[in-house]
Amino acid sequence: MCIPRLEIQEKSGTNWIKLRSVFTPFILILIVMFFFTVPISLAQSKMKKVNLNTGVKLKYVVEGPEDGIPIIFLHDATDSSYSWCLTIPFLSDTYRTYALDLRGHGNSEKPLHGYSIVQFSEDVIAFIDELAIERAVMDGHSLGSLIAHQLASVYADRVSHLVLLSSATTAVGNEIYKFLWDEIIGRPEFQDPIDPQFIRELKTGPNPIDPVFFENVVTEAAKVPAQVWKLTFRGLLTNDHTDFLDDINIPTLIMWGSLDVFFSLSDQQALQAALGITPDFVVFDNAGSNIHWEEPQEVASEIRFFIE
Repeated sequence: MCIPRLEIQEKSGTNWIKLRSVFTPFILILIVMFFFTVPISLAQSKMKKVNLNTGVKLKYVVEGPEDGIPIIFLHDATDSSYSWCLTIPFLSDTYRTYALDLRGHGNSEKPLHGYSIVQFSEDVIAFIDELAIERAVMDGHSLGSLIAHQLASVYADRVSHLVLLSSATTAVGNEIYKFLWDEIIGRPEFQDPIDPQFIRELKTGPNPIDPVFFENVVTEAAKVPAQVWKLTFRGLLTNDHTDFLDDINIPTLIMWGSLDVFFSLSDQQALQAALGITPDFVVFDNAGSNIHWEEPQEVASEIRFFIE
């Protein structure tokens, strides 16, 4: 994950680092140099591997005290565990955090099958079984949120709290995903290697974020083979478990950015109506779909307040 205890902020058009601990100037220089040159290497060095009974090997990063409440972080399509590295440092002092590379993503195994939302959720259940986690907070972003509420609708006894960022009942019929499929990802010429400029345009939101972090996000997305892009987006556009969301009666938090181009306010209202419980709903004004990149500390604060 990213170096803990460092908060990247935008101020007066330049990036600055606000230290959350006190360091000598010399140590500060070393830490800044280290942070800006090897964040991906650091993340990989801390990764663990698990062989699941679903037939896939997943990589993951674990942080926090062993006796802390477990939180499982599930990333969006073509992202990886690295997607959460700005948020987790604000939680791992108290909670046991697990950020997964979903099958086909990041440094996990990349089979040419198994990219339905149901299969992703079965991988997550197999993961918590393998690590002997009885119950956990499920925290998902976009695709990860659909996986999280699919899992919660089937395995309610394994989920203590549900946290959904940039979510909806389903992506079936979503105009943006359909456009991406019809015009780019679903076309025969969409092949390896994936154009980094396309990834940048896809991942760019309405607000500035740290450029080094963003380029690492692009690098992580470029690891995903074209065939996995295709299978994952096909799964998004065909898998709909809306009818089963009313089986969810566990505490649920929905977070949404008002400038989210993937899922609208009406999507949030439909999701709230479909659940079997009235969820907490937090709107981040002027934030896009990647609110955990744009406002990681605020997202972490909402999660902490919700769980506690």
